[in-house]
Amino acid sequence: MTGRKPTRPGQPAVAASPAHTARLLKADLHIHTARSGDSDISAYDIMEQARANRLDVVGVVDHNTCQGAIEAKRLAANEFPGLVVLVGQEVRTSEGEIIIFGVEKDLARDRPLLETCKAAKKLGGFIVIPHPFDITRHGVGKHARGILPYIDAVEVLNSKSVWKRFNSNARAFAEVHSLSMVAGSDAHFPQYIGMAYTLIDVGKLEFTEKDVYAAIRAGKTAVSGKAAGIFNVNLISRAKYLIKNARK
Repeated sequence: MTGRKPTRPGQPAVAASPAHTARLLKADLHIHTARSGDSDISAYDIMEQARANRLDVVGVVDHNTCQGAIEAKRLAANEFPGLVVLVGQEVRTSEGEIIIFGVEKDLARDRPLLETCKAAKKLGGFIVIPHPFDITRHGVGKHARGILPYIDAVEVLNSKSVWKRFNSNARAFAEVHSLSMVAGSDAHFPQYIGMAYTLIDVGKLEFTEKDVYAAIRAGKTAVSGKAAGIFNVNLISRAKYLIKNARK
């Protein structure tokens, strides 16, 4: 496991106890539904792909709204017991995008980064910095240093970051500042769900959403998966979305 605990940057992680019997949770913490405006994924698609890829936890984080996540959580509770849906939103700030989990109301977009983080924390939010150094998207980049006390985790593996340095720079930042590390597919099409994922050690067989957040914050995570590549339908979808909005 890697992240804030139990090691300093560059120090090997402490092995789990031989008596530890709880399985690791497999989580994709960055999925978009059609509510994002540039995604082709329904709530039902998430459930089906989660089951096919043996995911235990999914983080639904539509652009500037948590309504798709709430819909997915409701569907899972009714038809897919056992799958935990984390309600989130990928909020556009004036300095870049952040993911906020645990707040079931839409937060204002285009506000200052620090102001948005403070507002999220007042509401009990859990903050993840997605693709922070991906210059082709809205990463917070150097501004991440100004919100260090508010960051719960850094996304160090994003499937849509086509250049390796984007993810490696994110990992280096997390290591230097002893921040927890997570991964997500950033899927906008069903087939990409689970392409990048986080393994989370909650230390127990029965767990709650709070246990998931606590384990991530404590650095009890490992990341795995791969990038989708330069020429993929995610990229094509993004290009169409940008062209459509440029014409408005």
